[in-house]
Amino acid sequence: MNTEPIINPDTFGALRSMVGDEFLSELIDTFCTETPPIIGDLQRALAEGDADTFRRAAHSIKSSSANFGAVPFSALARELEILGREHNLAQVGDKVARLVADYGQLERALRELQHAS
Repeated sequence: MNTEPIINPDTFGALRSMVGDEFLSELIDTFCTETPPIIGDLQRALAEGDADTFRRAAHSIKSSSANFGAVPFSALARELEILGREHNLAQVGDKVARLVADYGQLERALRELQHAS
């Protein structure tokens, strides 16, 4: 079992120190609004076998989640990005399903941190 936290507290704390609570709250709102449609793009690209769109969606998810210190989630998105770059979508269904499930946990964790400020 992975004992790594959903959100790395040091990375999140550094972001909070850099941008302040108010802007951090806006960043969390934006992430939580924009990520589900990008996950939808990822799922559609997988269903259509569109490796380029799949790669771009995974890259976007990877980058935006890394900013918050969501290390395990970002690492999973990075795996998906690499598989998309390699046009290797045959075995990614389980990883996409895990990303969808993990997103729910990540959003809850971000909202808790947002309201704790």
